Amino acid sequence: MKPGTPLKLALAAVVVAALASVAAVIGIGAAVSETAVADTSHEHGLRYDRDRALAAPLGLRAAFAPASLAPGGDSLEFTLRDKAGAPVEGATIQVALLRPAGGGGQRSAGARPLGGGRYRAPVGFDAPGFWDVRLDVVRGGDTAGLVQQVQVHGATAPPCDLAAGACRAAAGALELSLDLGRSLQQMQDLPVAVEVRRAGAPVEGAAVEVSLAMKDMRMGENRVSLAPQGAGRYHGAAVLVRCSSGRLDWVATVTVRPPGGAPESASFHFRARR
Repeated sequence: MKPGTPLKLALAAVVVAALASVAAVIGIGAAVSETAVADTSHEHGLRYDRDRALAAPLGLRAAFAPASLAPGGDSLEFTLRDKAGAPVEGATIQVALLRPAGGGGQRSAGARPLGGGRYRAPVGFDAPGFWDVRLDVVRGGDTAGLVQQVQVHGATAPPCDLAAGACRAAAGALELSLDLGRSLQQMQDLPVAVEVRRAGAPVEGAAVEVSLAMKDMRMGENRVSLAPQGAGRYHGAAVLVRCSSGRLDWVATVTVRPPGGAPESASFHFRARR
């Protein structure tokens, strides 16, 4: 044996032990599936992919009560089932809500069992649009983080081609008009113009935002706040990022918070151009 060999072997053993310790910590963190207070878009996407892989063996799926998927509610009710379709009873579930497109803070709470695989958590959505609902489920020796996307509905605009011109929709007492220009090209500046009226009169002093998202696709935050231009008109600019899947279907959700009034929204479906 060469001089110094025992020392090298000892050092190698220490390194291996340290790496094993780090791997164990990473494994525990993945199993517990801890929710960060605030995720960046990149971290949120990584967390979603990891949680989907963890939940796959259990086949968990949640069905949310339609009445819960409305802005301004104070509770979220859902039914949790396993891969065989059987209701999941006796689980401890922590619920967290996160709006990928921004404009709504993350909030979380524990869910209370209602029987038959149904649960209710005292959390609600404060704005319309696409949200991620994260369920940290513990049942017996199984732990999984399940993330599902839901759409919190305001009004849905009637079919209209945004590439041909502005589209209109009613949102509560408001009348909204959205114009995204004529090109709708990806990865280029996209002009965003919204007109807000009530009973035909322009609404001034409102906070207006437009979020751009794809259903069941995590695209990161894509939200723009519009600046007032007078006469109920609000302008801004955004970018339609290119989706690696090649999808072109988008939803533009216009949310208006009029002075002294509750927020109203309308969603406009459209296709981008390559």
